[in-house]
Amino acid sequence: MNLENLKNYGVIKEELLSLEILENQGLNNTNYLLKTPTNEYIVRKFKSNNSVNISRKFEYDIQKKASNHNIASKPIFLNKDFMIYKYTKGIHKNRLSKTDIKNLVLKMKKFHSFKISTKFYDLSIDLQDYKKQLKDSKSQKIVKESFKILKKLKRYKVHRSLVHHDLNPKNIIFNNNDIKIIDWEYAGTNDIFFDLATICIEYNLKKEDEEIFLNRYFGKKKSFYKIKLNYYKLLYKNICHLWFEKSIKSLK
Repeated sequence: MNLENLKNYGVIKEELLSLEILENQGLNNTNYLLKTPTNEYIVRKFKSNNSVNISRKFEYDIQKKASNHNIASKPIFLNKDFMIYKYTKGIHKNRLSKTDIKNLVLKMKKFHSFKISTKFYDLSIDLQDYKKQLKDSKSQKIVKESFKILKKLKRYKVHRSLVHHDLNPKNIIFNNNDIKIIDWEYAGTNDIFFDLATICIEYNLKKEDEEIFLNRYFGKKKSFYKIKLNYYKLLYKNICHLWFEKSIKSLK
């Protein structure tokens, strides 16, 4: 990836000044900061589409929809090799204040309300795949435990919606009281509690903050929400381990 290649596409009409690789990188992409005299952009060069549930076209469309609702940075170009979207200034946080929780809930509820027509994410299919590919005893134990959690979750109402699936601190940008969410490559239809659990784990929310989080999201919450959230927290930690092990294996 270099400036000359980008110039040949003619997507950005301004003069391209510089292209530098960013410090924060993902397993499936290499991210660059592209500068022009008046704007800055992110160029996401795709390294792999082999990880679970990646559709670049769907990612682009959802990010565009989210940008129209002031949730994400505006994407401007996509091909089979890379995506370009506007750079969002701000910071990543490892801890959330009560104000951060309030503002983040507003963003999450907004994109959770998007109407999309995709197949519901069947986690059991991925767990079967992990079971076949990851033969170490720890992964096998985690797969078995995850199936048990899925069975317990069948007792509770499904909150079906568009889910981001990767709300870690690197994908959430804070700029004063505004928030932008990036990297929608794993977005799809699932239970919203997957996203809720992700925030609780990734930001290490205390029980008091989890209460605030649930109250902000649901208003009047039901007694089983805490139980369901705890199951999804366990499930999320398990999936992170299995996903990481499989991703590392696929890159070898």
